[in-house]
Amino acid sequence: MSFAKKLLFILALSALISCPVSMRAHAAAKPAASRTAGSAKAAFRAIDLDRFIVQEKKAVGKDKKRIIRMAAPVSFEARMKRNPEEKKMTYVYEVLELSGVKPLPEVKHRMFVESRGRRIIPVYVERRVVDRIGKELTAGSMARFVGYHLYSYGKGPAIMVVDFAAAR
Repeated sequence: MSFAKKLLFILALSALISCPVSMRAHAAAKPAASRTAGSAKAAFRAIDLDRFIVQEKKAVGKDKKRIIRMAAPVSFEARMKRNPEEKKMTYVYEVLELSGVKPLPEVKHRMFVESRGRRIIPVYVERRVVDRIGKELTAGSMARFVGYHLYSYGKGPAIMVVDFAAAR
């Protein structure tokens, strides 16, 4: 394990140890990947994406370091800007492993979504959702996305989308 990975692991572990009891309980809960989005929708916290982006950028601060969020379940409305595109993923797997997610989901795609306030962020897309998005959404379509907030960085939250429902 490289020095950077060890440091990241130690920081994540110390954050978990010093975090509030409610967060520790969430982290000890059933791993995110073993839950299905359909059965766990009630457990996904609805967020206002615009406020969430601002909040997470502020949490990261001026030093622009990444903050691991232990795969916190969230749902949000957004407009799909572009279809998922295959992209080499490495950091997402490191975060999923640190979060204790087993088995690891297959994540090879990224897409861009736009909030109601016109903020654009990239999101990771789980493999099994990529085909459905291609069939059910077009660029500009609104949808309710369900996913896991993995970490935050200078551009805002990094979310892995595991399900969605097209807006009617």
